[in-house]
Amino acid sequence: MLKLKIALRDAIGPWTWADGRWRSGRSWIEPYAHPALERQSVTEGSTVRVTVRERTAGDLDPPGWSLEFTRVALTTGRIVLSTGPGGVAPLYLTAGHGTLYGSWDLADLRDHVDPTKLVEREVARLLGIRFRYGHDTVFAGITRLTERSTAVFDASGLALRYPEPALHSRARQLRDGADVVVVVYEHLLGRAISQHIYDPATSCVELSGGQDSANVAAALGNLHPGRVTACALLIVGDAALQQARRRAAFMTRLGLGADVIVGMDHLLPFAPGGRRARGVPVSPYEDPYDEAKSVLLDRLAERRVRTVFTGIGGDEMVAPTVAEWPHPPHGVDLEPKPWLGRRALACLEHADEGTAPAAMVNEMTLISQACAAPSFLRAGIWPVHPLADPELIRFGEWLPLEWRRRKRIHRTRLERLGCGGELTHPKLTENFAEVMREAIRRHGLIHIDRMLAEGSPLIDQGFVDPDGLTATRDRIAGGAFADRDTELFAVIAHDLAIRAFA
Repeated sequence: MLKLKIALRDAIGPWTWADGRWRSGRSWIEPYAHPALERQSVTEGSTVRVTVRERTAGDLDPPGWSLEFTRVALTTGRIVLSTGPGGVAPLYLTAGHGTLYGSWDLADLRDHVDPTKLVEREVARLLGIRFRYGHDTVFAGITRLTERSTAVFDASGLALRYPEPALHSRARQLRDGADVVVVVYEHLLGRAISQHIYDPATSCVELSGGQDSANVAAALGNLHPGRVTACALLIVGDAALQQARRRAAFMTRLGLGADVIVGMDHLLPFAPGGRRARGVPVSPYEDPYDEAKSVLLDRLAERRVRTVFTGIGGDEMVAPTVAEWPHPPHGVDLEPKPWLGRRALACLEHADEGTAPAAMVNEMTLISQACAAPSFLRAGIWPVHPLADPELIRFGEWLPLEWRRRKRIHRTRLERLGCGGELTHPKLTENFAEVMREAIRRHGLIHIDRMLAEGSPLIDQGFVDPDGLTATRDRIAGGAFADRDTELFAVIAHDLAIRAFA
C-alpha cells in the first residue's frame, strides 16, 4: 500500500506532504494512489503516525478496521510498521546504513540483493513446492511484512515480530434447511463486496470459468446488471473450447458487461518478449503467468479499469479441516524431484520453521493474494478478494462438511441462478497444467540449457542438482513429459529472477 525510504535521522520530522509523498529531509513515504485508499498523518506528542488504508463504504465501517491498512509510527531514532489482517499487498523491507527501505514491489529493492546470499530454507520451500507464508524471502536481508505483523527499525537494525495466532471455528449442525444456507451465503458475499469502495463502470471481475470466480461474478452482476466488465486468460489444450463455451454462458446468465480475454497460446511462461525473457526483474513470488497477465492488464487499463474482483480464497473457504480429513502440510507428501540438490533436500527438513502463525485468512489464500498484487498495482488496479472476507471465512468454517465437500455451497448457488449442467459440472478439468507443460516444452528447455551451460547460483549453491536437471531435460526433449515436470517452472523462474535482480 506504500513505498518508503526513511533515514533514522529524519524520522522525527517535520513531515510535510508534497508531490504525492510525505517528506522529511531526504526521506519519504509514498502511499499507493487509488480512489479505494485513503491516507492520514497524525502527530501525537513526539510521534508521527502515518496510515494508508482501504476505505469502507457507508455505515459498513467495522470496529478495529478489518480492511487492509499499513501504519508507520515515527519517533526519534525509531520506526515501527504494522499491518492489518488482510494481507492483500504485503510490504517488502530491507535496511542498511541507518535507512529503512520498503515497497509493495520487491523489484524496487533490487539494489539491495546479493545473488550469492540466498535464504536457504525459503529457496528450498519454493523449489520443493512447500509453499509457506512468513517473513522470509529468497533474498537475504529482504523480509516480508505479513498480516498483523510488526517491524521495528532502530539503531540495532530491523526486526520483525509475528502476531498471536488467530482463532478459528468448527463446523456446526444446520438448524434450518438448505435454502437458508444459500441465502446466508448470498447475503454475506454481497456484504463482502459492498463494504469496498469501487465504481462498477471501472470495475472488472476475473471470470475463469471456475465456481469461485463465477459466484463473485454472480454477486456483482446482481448488484450492477450489465455494468461490470469480466476478464480471463484462456487456457490451451483439450479444455480450451469448453472454457470458452462455459464463460460465454456465464456472461449471459450472470448479467455481466463487456468481456476482455487474452489467449495464452502465444503468451506462455518464459515466452520471448515477456518480462522474464527480457531480463526484467520479476519477483519469484509473482504470477507464474505474468506474460499473459501483463497483456490482459494492459487491455484493462485501456478500458480504465481501477478495481478487479477475484475468486481467490474460494477453495480455502470450503476446505476440510485436518480433523475432518487428516493430511500433511502442503508439499510434505510429494516425492522429491531428481533435480533438487542436496542442500535443498536438507533444508526441506526445516521448511516449517520460522513461518507465520495461523491467520484468519488461510495461508494459501495469503500467498495467492501476495502473488497477484504487484502486477495489479503496477497497472493502477486495486484487487478485491471477497471470498477471503473474515465473515465468509467464518461462515465456511461453520458449514457442515457435506456443504463444503466438492464446493457444494458454490455449485448449489450457481444452479439456483440457472447455471447448472456443464457450468457446474464440466466434463473436462480446466486449469493451467497444460499451459505450463507447453511453456516448459517450448521455452523452458532453452533456459535450462543456459543454466547448464553458463552455470547458475542455484546449481553453484547446491540447491539444484545438474545431473538430475540434465536427465529431466533430456527426457522432456525426447517427448516423455511427466506430470510433475511442470514444477521445473520454479527452477527456471528463480534462476531468471536471481539473474535479473543481480
